[in-house]
Amino acid sequence: MLFRRSKLLIHSKSAISVYNPEPFKVKNVEKLVKYARKYNFGTVFSSLDGTLSVSSVPMLIDDKFSKISGHFALANNIWRGLDGKIVMVQFNGPNHYISPDWYEEEHAVPTWNYVSITVSGELRIIDDLERLKRILDDLTAFGEKQIGGDWAADWSDPTLMDMTKSIVAFEILVKEVQGKWKLSQNHPREKCMNVSRHLRALGNSESSEMANLMDSPWL
Repeated sequence: MLFRRSKLLIHSKSAISVYNPEPFKVKNVEKLVKYARKYNFGTVFSSLDGTLSVSSVPMLIDDKFSKISGHFALANNIWRGLDGKIVMVQFNGPNHYISPDWYEEEHAVPTWNYVSITVSGELRIIDDLERLKRILDDLTAFGEKQIGGDWAADWSDPTLMDMTKSIVAFEILVKEVQGKWKLSQNHPREKCMNVSRHLRALGNSESSEMANLMDSPWL
């Protein structure tokens, strides 16, 4: 089924080829935005003239998942020639190894549970200083909010202004998104609860987060 949210395509067959069985698909845009923002240090993949390039950078996602923005280092050649080209972006959320013993049944096998969001879109280089500064301000404000800070750039500082020459801002106009929440949904609920209980018993933040996801309703 094709889901449309403005220009956003979810689970279409246009640009992204991702193994994503039906039980694991997430179609709720708000949920996709929430997790992409939480794990916003994403990875950009591109292919240009037979050369594959990859770069991980912090990014901002708008409310409708229609636009992603960020910046590359000027010295990072990934951006050269990419203006107007299609790129892929991957956001990886929590993940954890799942032991067969945790299902508490025979004939189980090891697996790995995880959350991932895959995006395709048209990348546009921002050749405008004021727009670059707004992207930097927004990224900084987002990061400071996570730590309870309030640092903000003083653009009257010549040193700070000079540093903008070493980066290249970009926007990605999102065309397609696929969300994959692999949380053992292909098993009976009772088995999932067994796994969740064992995850909680490990007592670390990563296992607890995975347990919380497995205990919540799936979309």
